[in-house]
Amino acid sequence: MSEQKTPVYLAGCDSYDIPKLTAVLRDAFAALGITKDEIAGKKVVIKPNLVLAKKPDFGATTHPAYVEACVELLSDMGAALITLADSPGGPYNAANLSLVYRTCEMAPLASEKLTVNDDFTWKTVQFSQAEKAKNFHCITPVYEADVIVDLCKLKTHSLTTLSCAVKNLFGIIPGVEKFEMHSTFPLLEDFSEMLVDLAAYLTQTKTFIAICDGILSMEGNGPTHGTPKNTGLTLVSRSPFALDVIAEHIISADGEVKMLDAAARRGLTVRNWQDISLLGGMDCPVFAFRRPDTEAGKFFRGLPNFFGGRLAKFFETKPKILADKCIGCGKCAASCPRHTITVSEKRGKKLASIGYDNCIRCYCCQELCPIGAVGTKQNFLIRMIH
Repeated sequence: MSEQKTPVYLAGCDSYDIPKLTAVLRDAFAALGITKDEIAGKKVVIKPNLVLAKKPDFGATTHPAYVEACVELLSDMGAALITLADSPGGPYNAANLSLVYRTCEMAPLASEKLTVNDDFTWKTVQFSQAEKAKNFHCITPVYEADVIVDLCKLKTHSLTTLSCAVKNLFGIIPGVEKFEMHSTFPLLEDFSEMLVDLAAYLTQTKTFIAICDGILSMEGNGPTHGTPKNTGLTLVSRSPFALDVIAEHIISADGEVKMLDAAARRGLTVRNWQDISLLGGMDCPVFAFRRPDTEAGKFFRGLPNFFGGRLAKFFETKPKILADKCIGCGKCAASCPRHTITVSEKRGKKLASIGYDNCIRCYCCQELCPIGAVGTKQNFLIRMIH
């Protein structure tokens, strides 16, 4: 079966009950033809979405129940080694990962069946079929794995509109190198092509399974500071692209996600959700997801060369430090790819500020602020329109 025609399994799930989730995943594997021969004796990496140290009930990170259900199923199928591995925002080191594992409730899952990654090295990948990222670093557990389980989350995203199976794979890039990728590819179209490169590398070199935690999703200013939304779904596919096309439809954003345009152009997926076969016997639901505040004025992102790019910069929504919330911790400055954010003392209080001349509107500052002290600043004409 061509990757373009890969089906998606869709099932309703009303709770994080581990036996129920295990049964759903077992049915999904059978429906998709994922056999024991593909798992037995292999090194399997479960790559969750652990973008920030947040509790599961915020809806920002993969729920640990999905990890437990995956481990149960993969162990039954004879996996030789199962490792949980991710590179969240911030440094790729023991201190940062330890905090993330504990807060996201992943640390207690370590057992004889599951290794929680503590190898903070990486390998260099050369992927000749890439269009943007022909050379990049990949965290070692993912690089050395035979099987990748992309255990993503259904969320809106301030930059890419959707954070699901494809975007989750940005977490194979080690630590702060992700900020460098943002700086190298400041335009959304180029950044989206790079994300497709990473996903294409994994789907073409590994046995690949995408599983989406869509029970408690996130709307609004995702991927970290949106609002939890009960959607009660599990999605499974061999293709992250096909899964995301269905997810895009579920959040009422058909045709809006640039990385899916790029994937379709390369023949990695069809672009219309109705052309993807749905397994599991469930009709595809549609939810009215609240969009990120960055969606206002989004049209102008597509006009980077109009009037030398000045029109886009004038109308485009920008990140804004919320002075009443900011505690001056400096996490936003550390995460800024172009180093446009500084922290200084004003009236006896440390406060971050953004220099907009070099800001590329990647929203890393908003995504990685631990207390949600980065909002948005809209052009006054756009505010009037909305």
